[in-house]
Amino acid sequence: MNVHLLLPMLLLPAKLLEELARRVRLPGVTGPILAGVLLGAGGLGLIPSEAADPEGHELVQRLSQIGLCVLLFRVGLETRIEALASVWRSAMLVAAVGMLLPLALGWAVGLAWGWSHQAALFLGATLTATSIGVTAAVLAELRAQESREGLIIVGAAVVDDVLGLLLLSGLVAVMSPTLSVSGEITQALAQAVVFIAAGVFLGRYVVGAVVWVSRWDSSSSLLLVMAFSYFMLLAHAARVVGLDAIIGAYAAGLAFSRHPAREALDRDLRPLLDILTPLFFLLVGASVEPAGLNPFTPTGRQALGFAGVLLLVASAGKLASGAVLRGPINRWAIGSGMMPRGEVGLIFAQIGLGAGLLAAEQFSSIVLVLVATSVAGPVLLRLSWRSHPVPTPASAEG
Repeated sequence: MNVHLLLPMLLLPAKLLEELARRVRLPGVTGPILAGVLLGAGGLGLIPSEAADPEGHELVQRLSQIGLCVLLFRVGLETRIEALASVWRSAMLVAAVGMLLPLALGWAVGLAWGWSHQAALFLGATLTATSIGVTAAVLAELRAQESREGLIIVGAAVVDDVLGLLLLSGLVAVMSPTLSVSGEITQALAQAVVFIAAGVFLGRYVVGAVVWVSRWDSSSSLLLVMAFSYFMLLAHAARVVGLDAIIGAYAAGLAFSRHPAREALDRDLRPLLDILTPLFFLLVGASVEPAGLNPFTPTGRQALGFAGVLLLVASAGKLASGAVLRGPINRWAIGSGMMPRGEVGLIFAQIGLGAGLLAAEQFSSIVLVLVATSVAGPVLLRLSWRSHPVPTPASAEG
């Protein structure tokens, strides 16, 4: 389909349903996800699939990744490094519990359903990583990015994403006898540490250069172009070293959070967010295959039953990650914010399907759970959030 027709046919329903979701007091991201279910291959078939229209599918996927990078850059832009550093212990604890517990519970459920050890391990791995994009969008709606809870959620989600990708490297290494598992994980961990350190701490020199150039040229659009170019380059660099592109975009946002024109840059980014970010949530919804979840067939009922058990496990594992914290803090909000799964979980499921470890109906059940958490998490986060709309500043940890 021609791109000039394709984008309006996808974006208009996504934005209309997003506004409808807000009118009924649901998180805005639930609208594009629902639009993806309706417009995907299992619905009207308007979203290009990889099998039927590889070029169209690749176009939408690339645009959605750019939108996700813009979103994570903005999250980093609105984060104070000092405030993020003040909650790093809590963020690491939440990330560790939120990864290990769902991994163990998912693995146990897979074994109880008669899956092989390798397939059950892949099942648990799909439940580990939090979707930063979904949670970041809800925190932005709540104006909670700079609250202590918001900082812990974002910090833990970033750690989750890195650890999830390291786990993926290890599992892929296990499937390939020519690779060393310990060597792969050690190399990936070293790359992650070096990259994030370079992106955040050395990025201040890039910001200094951007400030100098911006003073030389008074054009307001120059700052936007330079910032966009920097976080896209850093996102590409993250992919090169084996990380997710959104980690690079977030690191670039942290660097630019010290820019004196940060508020103007944040305002100029909003049109890009409104146009490109819904495409990511559309693809999340489109990954559901309703045909394999038909309750009127024995296979569909079994798949739905399995999905229900897995949803309980996936939700409990992330809610428990917030419950381990102590002190005056909204634990349920943190657990709810960690609940949405997304791109990393879908990558795990796709690899398991491609390797023959997961059958088609098993894959559909997993994707249904991933999408369900991406809807339930934002709803619970909104319900559990404190009544006052103004975010509380992060306080230093002792």
